Amino acid sequence: MKRSSVLCVLAAAVTLTASVPAHAYWQWRDANGRMVYSDVPPSGAAARVLRAPGRLAGEYQPVESASAESANAPAAVPAPAKATGKAKDAPPPSPDEAFQKRRESRLKAAAEEARKETEAADREARCAQLRNYATGLQQGMRAAVAGPDGSLQHLNSEQRQAELVKTSASLDKNCS
Repeated sequence: MKRSSVLCVLAAAVTLTASVPAHAYWQWRDANGRMVYSDVPPSGAAARVLRAPGRLAGEYQPVESASAESANAPAAVPAPAKATGKAKDAPPPSPDEAFQKRRESRLKAAAEEARKETEAADREARCAQLRNYATGLQQGMRAAVAGPDGSLQHLNSEQRQAELVKTSASLDKNCS
């Protein structure tokens, strides 16, 4: 009885694993109208993809088929080529490359925005400290500065006024 249950489980496992790859294939009609099945995507010769792994039928249209359809359309006067340093017949980027490029640009933009927000928050914090210091100087609160030997030297009224002028100038310049 144990052997038959093991065989049943093994048969079920084989059946399940065999059915998974059946959905992971490409199906399309080639230029001669023949049905093609493959585990790799079609080249530019594919007229229309009927099945792609993980996609609905007909949803995937290769880039080359779009250019083949436009080749049948009346030809327009080509615009003069710009000297960009790229090859004339360079293939368009793959969808994965285009996605990675867009993702990198979004990440760079988000990092730049975060950096700017951090700088603005730091600047606002420094400005708040300067405003508080200026308010303390105006209200006559006792203030001291570090001397050359590191000891605190309390400000007299002339030194306080000079420090207030210096702080106000810094506020006007950096925190307006």
